[in-house]
Parts: sequence; C-alpha cells; structure tokens
Amino acid sequence: MEDVKKLVGDRIRQLRKEKKLSQEELGYKADLHYTHIGAIERGEKNWSIDTLVKVAGGLNITVNDLLVLPSKPEDIKKLKKTITTEINEFSPETLKIFSDMVSVIKSLEASLTIQKKSKKK
Repeated sequence: MEDVKKLVGDRIRQLRKEKKLSQEELGYKADLHYTHIGAIERGEKNWSIDTLVKVAGGLNITVNDLLVLPSKPEDIKKLKKTITTEINEFSPETLKIFSDMVSVIKSLEASLTIQKKSKKK
C-alpha cells in the first residue's frame, strides 16, 4: 500500500525531472538541502505545508500542482482507500491537525484560482 508521502514524493521527482533539475538545483531554488529533497522524493520525510510551498516555488509551480496525483480510476480508488485507512488510524488530535491542513490547502487552491482568473483578464 503506497502512502501519501510516497505519492507526493514521486510527483515531486516527476516534476523536477520534467524541468531537468537535479536534487541539488531544486534544493537551492527551494532553499532546502538537497538531501532533504531526496528524502521527500523517496517518501522518507514528512513534509509540512511550508516545505511544499518552498518546493513548489523552486519548481515554479503551485502547491496544487504538487498534489495532482495519478488520475487513473484504479489509482484514485487505491489512493482514497489509503487515505481513508490512514485517517481512521488518526488520534483525535491528529485528525484535527489533518482537518486544519485540508482547510489551508483549500484556501490556497481558492486563492490561486482567483489569481489565475485575474491574470487572464
């Protein structure tokens, strides 16, 4: 069962390679050590919203772009199952933190959508 850390790490690696950046180059652009980038890509490190913002900035993309994961129906079903399993194991305190993080991500996404719409005008 793949966890979310691994899925996001794989996505970061994919985007970094598409931009032809080394881990060291991305680390420099994101103001993170290259070994930290490697650990995130391998799913070994927990990342914070702040870290995702730095990585997205280093890749010159949005945080939302980092969180766009495989969209094949079987991958989505598997991802939902993984997330549901993880959520069910959360303590009440961790569940509250997770809920707060989801709210922050939704706010960021809404803000970015508004910015994109205003740039098109």
